[in-house]
Amino acid sequence: MPAKSGLIGLFVRHPTAANLLMVVMIVAGLFALRQTNTQFFPDFGIDWVSVEVEWPGASAEDIDDNIVQAIEPEVRFLDGVKRVRSISVEGLAKISVEFLPGTDMQAALADVETAVGQVNTLPEDSENPEIRRIVRYDTINRIVISGPYPEASLKAIAKRIRDELLDRGIDKVDMSGARDEEIWVEVAPERLLELDLKLADIAEKIRGTSQDLPSGDLSGSVKKTIRSIGLEKNAAGVGRIEVRSLKNGEKVFLKDIAKVRERFDEDQPTLERTGHRAIELHVQRALAADALEVADRVEAYLKELQPTLPPNLNVETFDVKSELIRGRIALLLENGFTGLVLVILILFLFLSVPVAFWVAIGIPVAIMATLAVMLVSGQSINMVSLFGMIMALGIVVDDAIVVGEHADKHFRAGLGPEEAAELGATRMAAPVFSSSLTTIAAFTPLFIISDVIGDIIRGIPLVVVAMIVASLVECFLALPGHLRGAFAMVGTEVGRFRARFNEIFDRFRDNQFERTIRRAVEWRYTTIAIAVAALIVSIGLIAGGRINFTFFPAPEADRMFASVQMNAGAPRHETTRMVREMKRAMKAAEHDLTGGKGGLVRFSLEKYGVSVAREDVPVSFADNLGGMVVELVESDQRTVRTAEFIEAWRARVRPIPGIDIFTITPAQGGPPGRDVDVRLKGRNLDDLKKAAIEVRGLLQRYAGVTDANDDLQYGKREAIIAVTPQGRGLGFSTESVGRQVRNAFEGAIAKRFPRGDEEVTVRVRYSRDGANIRSLEGFRLRGSDGAEVPLAEVVSIREKQGFSRITREDGKREVAVTSETDKAVTNNNKVLAALTRDGLFEIAQKYGLKAGFAGRAEEQKTTLGDMKTGVMIGLVGIYIILAWVFASYARPLVVMSIIPLGFVGAVVGHLLLGFDLTVLSLIALVGLSGIVVNDSIILVRTIDERIATGEQVFEAIINGARDRLRAVILTSATTIGGLTPLLFETSLQARFMIPMAVTIIFGLMVTTFLVLLVAPSIIAIQTDIGRGFEKLRAGWNRRDAVAE
Repeated sequence: MPAKSGLIGLFVRHPTAANLLMVVMIVAGLFALRQTNTQFFPDFGIDWVSVEVEWPGASAEDIDDNIVQAIEPEVRFLDGVKRVRSISVEGLAKISVEFLPGTDMQAALADVETAVGQVNTLPEDSENPEIRRIVRYDTINRIVISGPYPEASLKAIAKRIRDELLDRGIDKVDMSGARDEEIWVEVAPERLLELDLKLADIAEKIRGTSQDLPSGDLSGSVKKTIRSIGLEKNAAGVGRIEVRSLKNGEKVFLKDIAKVRERFDEDQPTLERTGHRAIELHVQRALAADALEVADRVEAYLKELQPTLPPNLNVETFDVKSELIRGRIALLLENGFTGLVLVILILFLFLSVPVAFWVAIGIPVAIMATLAVMLVSGQSINMVSLFGMIMALGIVVDDAIVVGEHADKHFRAGLGPEEAAELGATRMAAPVFSSSLTTIAAFTPLFIISDVIGDIIRGIPLVVVAMIVASLVECFLALPGHLRGAFAMVGTEVGRFRARFNEIFDRFRDNQFERTIRRAVEWRYTTIAIAVAALIVSIGLIAGGRINFTFFPAPEADRMFASVQMNAGAPRHETTRMVREMKRAMKAAEHDLTGGKGGLVRFSLEKYGVSVAREDVPVSFADNLGGMVVELVESDQRTVRTAEFIEAWRARVRPIPGIDIFTITPAQGGPPGRDVDVRLKGRNLDDLKKAAIEVRGLLQRYAGVTDANDDLQYGKREAIIAVTPQGRGLGFSTESVGRQVRNAFEGAIAKRFPRGDEEVTVRVRYSRDGANIRSLEGFRLRGSDGAEVPLAEVVSIREKQGFSRITREDGKREVAVTSETDKAVTNNNKVLAALTRDGLFEIAQKYGLKAGFAGRAEEQKTTLGDMKTGVMIGLVGIYIILAWVFASYARPLVVMSIIPLGFVGAVVGHLLLGFDLTVLSLIALVGLSGIVVNDSIILVRTIDERIATGEQVFEAIINGARDRLRAVILTSATTIGGLTPLLFETSLQARFMIPMAVTIIFGLMVTTFLVLLVAPSIIAIQTDIGRGFEKLRAGWNRRDAVAE
């Protein structure tokens, strides 16, 4: 009997230490529960800095040539830069500099600012670069304000709501559909000719007159500041600006020659809801804020706001994340609670009542301690971390089961309560710590998975490792003290149920199981051959396509985005016609699918002048773009699936003449990126477009592939003007002609000034009813002498078909060809394989381009590569731990031989239940390797102990397997029981997590059976090999003796 010393002995003998430790762990967990943020997924995203440069009136190619190519080389090679992407559209360059994870973003922002500041070749008329670090925010909801009100009134209400939300501590509220305010000064060309003025002269007059200037200080007995005030902040004030004083003393004011009025920027997008103008507020939280707390604040504010609004003003919400978070977390908690109940029932079935009770108490204690670790490490309560807890429910009780069962065995053998509790803990310390270390070694490599998937799943290994450590603390310090008290109270008598159960179990163990294990060991080579054959068949099922692999199966979407792109140059009213046709088709689809009852579409919003797509797709602005955002009722509350609704909607749309692209894509959870994303890179835009069209043709041939599109779209036809020698002789230059033409068609920017919280633009332009400025042919230039000259006499004009958008990555022009896949028909990997087979790279080679895959394929490649590295590290770590535990190089191979067999169970489970293998399945498989090793450790250690006592090897193997049958079944059953409720979950929102449960449950079911047959058979084979070497050695020794 061990001496009563050490930390375990102290906690066993101390009257309050065990309870105090348990209370501390519970209190820490309850505190963490109140402080830890709650959200749907863990925070994930990309660290990047954005550079935007405006150049009004410039084409996408001009932007790419003169701005992007000037800035990109300066920022590409900064420290920590991962990639640089740029988008050139009409009038705007957007350059995104992505940095490696862990980069100091403040320093990165300063580096980008310095690099851009060194560029001195930007066009003279371009705006100053806007450089900002993109801070990640998470959506709370979207609020839409609509009604029969003027745009100015609706905007004022929306701004009031935005400001009041910000006052209540909401981190960020973005407003869309509220166009910027402008003051238009519209002048007839004839009036300018009469006064010998140009648009630029009017703009300069406004710029020089309408301003406030500090004019110094006036010293004296009282010091005064002098200010010159002349800034006009409304249309009436601008109209009173004097533009010319005639010789007769008469003054000509701007309002006398021009129409001056308050307007909104006509190029910006507009929104509609139920036929009325609408404004959308995107409510967001900082990553440090709790999603549910912020959502509650928003909801409370809207309830207070509603009675103060006019009855015909609609304030509605959609994309409400809090409902999703609450529903999904409640779903997992319900499954977790059911799993906990099953685990406890299993404990009471196999263990004595006092042992089962205190082992079960250790589960919530470990969970509370884990919550404290999550708070300290910056984790949040989300679907992934909760799944990690559910997964660990059965794992964490394994330690306590071994300690409790061993202590109970000694107590019933006659030791006192204190001695039995202490001996059970001290004797089991080494095997329990080693098995815990192997589980930690299996899960720890998941930390090295990088990019977005790594951010998403990192909570699983962190939670599992934290729960294992907490379980070790509880089962070696708190549990022995509790067992001492329990043993003292209950005595050694065994209840009737317990005695009956033990009798039945012992009969099974001593008869059916012993015969099976004897037969398996006798036919050990056949046993191993069957196990290897099962592994080969499982691999064949994957390789043969009987079980598909889907990288990350997102939950069924409730929102979708219908987008339309008309032919380049189409006016906005044509886009409006098409969007309204899409709305009609949507209602028709809803009517037909519900039998006229409706209630399928919860919300819809129409958008004009802007692209409509998922959040991970860059937004574009143009009159030929538009679309709808549609939200269905929650997936679990409807019988019509999202894919079915999209198909019905698409079938009922009647395209109008001039439509170019029409797509409907569902919202996407999890990592960003399109299902299929092919990237073509090269120099020549025409070659890129031709290749993209051919690749789109390939995609459209495949069943289950929809919405094939590319992002190199034709833009408006460009009129290229060049000053002729005759024009230069008349005193015109490229700059003077370009300015007059731009002022005529775009308007001259006279002034920008702040009014309230907005910047108002004063724009001077020709009257829209002037016939001579509707086309270049009728336009006349003003020379330096005031004479007008037809444009055609000064310049040559040629037309060219340009592109509306040009993308670069790391300095190379590229085009993305994307599509969606119907998972019921095909999957991403099959489509990518078909593209490779059917000539994708040959198409690229034909046009002198390079081709590759991006989007989810790129994420998949990175993740699987990281997982391979992680698996190798984990296996090496497990081997080192086992080699230390067994003091042998060969025995760890016996224990680890069971690891591949977990794959057999995972494949069988996915095949039987009809699930695809996913990256989450693979992650669960990595964790499973640590779990299955634990059973093997205990079994092999028991067999070795029997062999060490001199027992015949064959009998030691049989008896060791018999001895550990109960422990092996119990430890596996608790883990299976904890996850079983999730296996039967019917919610569509939880289906993406079920493959993880399938992998562990079926993997454990198979390995629990095989570990009791395969591991003993391998030990027997090792013995055969050892005896064979001994015979060879003996034969060599005899031969050497004869030779001597």
